[in-house]
Amino acid sequence: MRVNKQKVLLSMAAKCMNIKDVCKATDMKYQMFRRIINGGNCKPKTIGRIAAALGVDVTEIIEAEG
Repeated sequence: MRVNKQKVLLSMAAKCMNIKDVCKATDMKYQMFRRIINGGNCKPKTIGRIAAALGVDVTEIIEAEG
């Protein structure tokens, strides 16, 4: 699964969060988060943790398939 970088960044802006805030809230390393938002694949659980930290539904930040 992949996240939509633009949607993640918009959600971060809406919550007044930066990358370090999201990393702290998800207990994720900075490098891993950067890899994910720059198009890297990740597990559904990881996307769920990011969505929860941003207070959005998972479907709002995932990349559309196809």
